[in-house]
Amino acid sequence: MTDSSTDIKKFNSRLQWQISNQSRGIRCIPVLLESAKLFIFVDASFANNKDFSSQIGVVIVLANECNQKPREFLISGNLIHWTSVKCKRVTRAVLASELYAMVLVVDLAIAISTTLDLITEQLGTPHIPSITCTDSSSLYECLVKLGNTKEKPLMIDTMAIHESYERREISEIRWINGQDNPADAMTKINPTNALRQIVDSHEIRVRVEGWVERTDFNQIKDI
Repeated sequence: MTDSSTDIKKFNSRLQWQISNQSRGIRCIPVLLESAKLFIFVDASFANNKDFSSQIGVVIVLANECNQKPREFLISGNLIHWTSVKCKRVTRAVLASELYAMVLVVDLAIAISTTLDLITEQLGTPHIPSITCTDSSSLYECLVKLGNTKEKPLMIDTMAIHESYERREISEIRWINGQDNPADAMTKINPTNALRQIVDSHEIRVRVEGWVERTDFNQIKDI
């Protein structure tokens, strides 16, 4: 069987699923804006495409964080954006793929946060912080601790992202368990059930592997 016929078979299978599940869709629930947060889940699969390029996946959820524990948190909210794109740059390492995915995330976070700020200012509600979640320990260490990379393009991207982090364009960076990352469904054929949980129940419990305590943005703004 040729690659084209295989792709056609997969496409027809997807169409059949859509026909058989016409009642399924994305529904929205009320979100309390006073305590809302923008959770941005990111994932990258290194050289998993046919041409050995990397795939980048992003899932963004506007939600309220509840029942937060030291090593896990529960969010309840709505899926507002998702994307799965091929990495335009050739990568030779997993960290490079994850870093390029984070570059996309920062751009999306700034764009959406700016739009939300226009809304919250009109309503008189607090700023909605952006929480970036990655399951890559190397990327987390690189961004939070400003780890060194040998390639100049990666160094420039790392410094730019770290600057956005310091400016609080990204409020937090959390290192989460890979099984709880909904963006996994954007990069893999056999993903975890995290994205299904958000779509079906509007809730997901995420286990945290590492995080950095930071002062609340609105507290700084009031000083």
